[in-house]
Amino acid sequence: MRNNISSSVLSVAYLLIFFLCTQSAFAQGNKSLTGTWVTEKPVTYLVEYTEEHPQGETVANNGIQILERAATLEWTLEQRPDGLVIGTNDWSAFDASGNKVFEGMEALLGSFDGQTGMLSEPADEANKTAQINFEFKLKGQNKIQGFAYSIGGPKLLAMRFELVRK
Repeated sequence: MRNNISSSVLSVAYLLIFFLCTQSAFAQGNKSLTGTWVTEKPVTYLVEYTEEHPQGETVANNGIQILERAATLEWTLEQRPDGLVIGTNDWSAFDASGNKVFEGMEALLGSFDGQTGMLSEPADEANKTAQINFEFKLKGQNKIQGFAYSIGGPKLLAMRFELVRK
């Protein structure tokens, strides 16, 4: 009887250890950004008014004129083993009526540590678009949440976004 109890305790302990070990492996999941990520619907962003790009709804502000627009993003990313990330951002911007007013594809370069990351795209001097930084967190295996802001170029920009793995 004592042997049955000992073997039962050992079996339960083994199952508990196995369960705990496999849970952490499953929880880690795919921590790579490699793949295609998209916005499921347009996200709102605020941008400084310029004469070249007057489209958007005016937002009350004491100082500079700010416009509200919407955008879709599609990131195609490749994460290197050292955590550096390269890719592209294929984006479209829309006015308040839903009409596409701008679009483009920008290079992305940044890093990712398995949970948080940042990507930067260059300013597009020809189209007078801002240089943008994207800071984000991976939420599960298939969702990115973050914010973007301009760091150079002709205008200010701010955006909150959510992307899902395609």
